[in-house]
Amino acid sequence: MTRLAGFEVFGEVAVKDITRSIAALIEWPTGIIQTLLVDGIYSGFGSQQIILAPPLSWLGVTAAAILSGLRLGGPRLAGLTAFSAGYLLGFGLWRSAMQTISLLTVAVPIGAGLGLWFGILLWRRPRIQAPAMLAFDQLQTIPVFAYLVPIVVFFGLGYSPAILATVVFAVPTMIRTTVTGLNLAQDSVGELARSLGCDRRQELWTVLIPTAQAELRVGVNQVVMLSFSCTVLASLVGTNGLGYDILVALRQLDIGRGLEAGLGITLMAILLDRFFQSSARRARGSRLTRRSFLGLLAVALAGPTAASLWLPQLAVWPEGWRISTGAFADTIVEWVNVNLYWLMDGIKKALLIHVLIPVKTFMAAIPWAAGVLFVALLGHLVGGPVRALLVGSLMLATAAVGLWQATMLTVYLCAVSVAAAALLGIPLGILAGRSPAAAGIILPVVDMLQTLPAFVYLIPAIMFFGAGDFPAFIAITAYAICPAIRFTELGIRSVPASLTEAGTQFGMTRLQRLWTIELPAAAPQLLLGLNGTIVMALSMLVVTALIGTKDLGRETLTALARVDPGRSFTAGLAVACLAVIANRLVGGLAEKRLAAQMPRG
Repeated sequence: MTRLAGFEVFGEVAVKDITRSIAALIEWPTGIIQTLLVDGIYSGFGSQQIILAPPLSWLGVTAAAILSGLRLGGPRLAGLTAFSAGYLLGFGLWRSAMQTISLLTVAVPIGAGLGLWFGILLWRRPRIQAPAMLAFDQLQTIPVFAYLVPIVVFFGLGYSPAILATVVFAVPTMIRTTVTGLNLAQDSVGELARSLGCDRRQELWTVLIPTAQAELRVGVNQVVMLSFSCTVLASLVGTNGLGYDILVALRQLDIGRGLEAGLGITLMAILLDRFFQSSARRARGSRLTRRSFLGLLAVALAGPTAASLWLPQLAVWPEGWRISTGAFADTIVEWVNVNLYWLMDGIKKALLIHVLIPVKTFMAAIPWAAGVLFVALLGHLVGGPVRALLVGSLMLATAAVGLWQATMLTVYLCAVSVAAAALLGIPLGILAGRSPAAAGIILPVVDMLQTLPAFVYLIPAIMFFGAGDFPAFIAITAYAICPAIRFTELGIRSVPASLTEAGTQFGMTRLQRLWTIELPAAAPQLLLGLNGTIVMALSMLVVTALIGTKDLGRETLTALARVDPGRSFTAGLAVACLAVIANRLVGGLAEKRLAAQMPRG
């Protein structure tokens, strides 16, 4: 074995040759799917191009999807499918949506398959489950940018690195749900399987996996959702699709186009989520057998596709039929910047002068020794010496790799954003928890915000506030507010009715019951929401580095631009260390609060 140009060489074959072959193998099915959905089969180029077989017609794909929705989920799912297809077609996003589907059609099965395989391996080895799951959880807290760089180095640009990065990001969730599902299934029916004489293989595939089907479906669903969240990052390494549309809109500051593409991703994610939920049961009243239904789908796909040879409008949605909100969005932005500049600039200057700059100056001046000792002290107060050693060691690691200053700037921007998200999100969560009518308005908006790609939040922040720390603060707060609302609503709604009735009998007002009964009882959920808000804020910090922040996100982006995998992975691990520290401190407080509420027997 020798070294050649930085790559290991085994005989006459370099590692680069192996990885590029793997990349070609991954791109092969992606190319086939894209040919079917987007390009079609043709010969020649330019004016000499001859179409041999058109891509599947938008009308045929829409009809097949509506029929599938009608069979699986009834009229409501069919209506949602029709609306989603109409939105993508009307706003000229169909081609981009099909390119995104081409990527996810390969990434999701790979991620789900690897997650199932690794989950089964861990389930068979209980001794290593805990450390392995901790390692996989930390892998998910590392920004995608961090391992995008080494993947690009070995696999080049295009669909293959995008698919691999998506798989690495999404597979830990599938592993966890597989292990959890198999453990639950073994507890419930494992004894029965062994009493029937099943060997280990039969017990797994004929008893436990079918029993754990609900958990496995959740895992696949989460793989799909997480894969959608990587679409914009995938565009950074040379893929097309809705993520690329958002990236172009960000570069051009086209808020209308960015929101259109972002909502397109949201609709597709919601639609696939509904399909997965409905796939567990077939809509009642269906008189068609599976074979007849597949034949009907084939006719729905083939008929319009064949007709598109004579009617080009069936192959490509006509440009003249397209609508756009670009002009409307530009008008709103212009009106706000002209008429409300005084207000927005005043808010920006006040928060910068009185909050952001003082906190930034304070955090930047903290020496590494004091910071490490302070974090270790917090760990000791929350969970004793073991937790103090863990969080102190992780904080020390960020200083040991030379990233202390960037880490403190990350903590500053994350802290002020999380504080703002909590101040806004907790009252909204309380309102939603106390009022079903308010919950019907607030929670759907939260669901929509959670499915929007992170890059979408940057566009209005830049257009209204420019570049720098303040628009980053606004974008992070908007992106991270959802867990604060969700968990607060859950906590308030879960307060036992007997406690609130007791408060009412003692003559307490609604405000008094909130402060003395409901919030203390909901404290564990509030702390879990705070933990989720911190994790989302840390993940958004890498994205906000695109608009001029100077933190660990900037380190990761700089490494990506210079194709420096070592620097990228080091910065990513530093972000993961901060996520673990937050989890152990805030999660430890939640555990202590929950333990205090448990009845002692």
